[in-house]
Amino acid sequence: MMWGAKVKTPVDMPDDMLKDAVQTTIGALQECENFDKDGNEVVAQLKKYMDQKWTPNWHVVIGKNFGSFVTHETRCFLYFYYQTNQDSKAVMMYKAG
Repeated sequence: MMWGAKVKTPVDMPDDMLKDAVQTTIGALQECENFDKDGNEVVAQLKKYMDQKWTPNWHVVIGKNFGSFVTHETRCFLYFYYQTNQDSKAVMMYKAG
């Protein structure tokens, strides 16, 4: 557990970026009352934040069940689980230039 999230290892992200991404995502998910309705807005908000803070081109995926195989920039990948009030969310963030 890191900052309230179950981060899947190995993590390919610097610690400062990792902490920022996890805390920002948790804050956005806590503010979202109905993820089924407003989930796309949360994802867009997080993508915009990551693009501005850590330079473009970030991709953000949040859901319950999904698989992936992505190519990402070195040191720019994160996958974690967060337990919300309603259910558990899987979050994947990666940068692809």
